[in-house]
Amino acid sequence: MGLRRIEEKLTKEAEMKRMAAELALKSLETMSQKVHELHTELQALEERYQSDLKKNPKLAQRLMMVREELGLPRAIGIYEVSQKPGFVQRLHGQDEYHNFLALRILEIGNNLRNQTGGLLSVSELVLKLNDESQGITVAIADITKALDLLTKNGMIHKIIELAGMKVVAFIDPKLSKDHQVILEQAARFHGQIGLTELIKETSWTLERVNQALSPLIRQKIAIKSETLDGVVISFPGV
Repeated sequence: MGLRRIEEKLTKEAEMKRMAAELALKSLETMSQKVHELHTELQALEERYQSDLKKNPKLAQRLMMVREELGLPRAIGIYEVSQKPGFVQRLHGQDEYHNFLALRILEIGNNLRNQTGGLLSVSELVLKLNDESQGITVAIADITKALDLLTKNGMIHKIIELAGMKVVAFIDPKLSKDHQVILEQAARFHGQIGLTELIKETSWTLERVNQALSPLIRQKIAIKSETLDGVVISFPGV
């Protein structure tokens, strides 16, 4: 191949690469414009239905999922835990503090579902809410009211009492009496108990304990670990 043909070939290849780059750039610009339009449409929707989003946890959760799909923060401004409304605000129907809390609790529960199997102690919930509230103290009484709102609206399953500890069941764990007994022991031992200790406390056979643990482990409510001291069962949500 002569030098001229080589030069023509290289020139043609360079031109094809340039055209491909320009085409890719145009495609990216088109995609960027579409994303921008989606963001604009979403913002308009949020402004239009702002009052409904504050009062409807299910609608708000769907909006948070859409925002996440678009690469936006899930917890947008209207869901931030804010100061309690004053007397004048209450008179004007602006007491939405507990709706804010309910939405935040629901988001925390959903985010931790794969780690805890859908169970989370109220004490842990209090810590998480206060950690995220940017210096605003979230009272237990307000959290209790927000949990009541979620329970009445069917957004969480129920509140379970375990050895004096309250645990939120965000989904139905379908607990049998044996499962309940094991969770009671887990609560007594602050969320972690050795297999030998569990057998001793329940007075059950190893087979019965393992049968009761099996579905809890499968649901990720319990985690079984081998340690130097033997088998240990951990309960992340308790």
